[in-house]
Amino acid sequence: MIRPIRLVIFDLDGTLTQIDSSWRHIHDALGTWEQGRSTAERYVLGEISYKEWAESDARCWAGVSVSELKRVLAGIPYTVGAKEVFEELKRRGVKTAILSAGLTILADKALADLNADLALANELQTNDGHLTGEIVVRVGVNNKMEVIDEIARQFNVPLNQVALVGDRRFDLSQPKCLKIAYKPKDEIARESADVVVVDDDLRTILQYLI
Repeated sequence: MIRPIRLVIFDLDGTLTQIDSSWRHIHDALGTWEQGRSTAERYVLGEISYKEWAESDARCWAGVSVSELKRVLAGIPYTVGAKEVFEELKRRGVKTAILSAGLTILADKALADLNADLALANELQTNDGHLTGEIVVRVGVNNKMEVIDEIARQFNVPLNQVALVGDRRFDLSQPKCLKIAYKPKDEIARESADVVVVDDDLRTILQYLI
């Protein structure tokens, strides 16, 4: 195993939370899934980019109040043991980051709730307390490796002292890091990982980090 680990970068949806997609969760709560379904299908088929998909979803929610969106996201449960994992890592001086191809409004909530050191995601634009239908896309599934590299530089930690925890191949895209596939959703994530954990309790990963 790679030792010592000084920085752990976590995926959010399906890793730190018990839902696989915050995008779908919002669509379902706001009744906009029929609008979002066709764009999602086009993305899966490779007809549009991740950025185009995100921008299309954001347009579906134009006019929704920020308070309503926060209410929708407040009900998303964290993975069992998530808070304790962050507490133990902080106690040992290990830095933590949340890296999500989802939304800052949820990533920032997790940042505060879990007392992480950094969170990066995509930012829905607002005006006068309401969504404008625009979004700034900073993290997509295809640029996670570059963002992982940037986070490591920001914390001045070499990549071989960084651990990645996620459920999909994009979350584990930097081969120089320790790669922990947590309840992996695709075979590439499972096969490329250094460690595979399928326990419902996230605390199981601590044995590989400390």
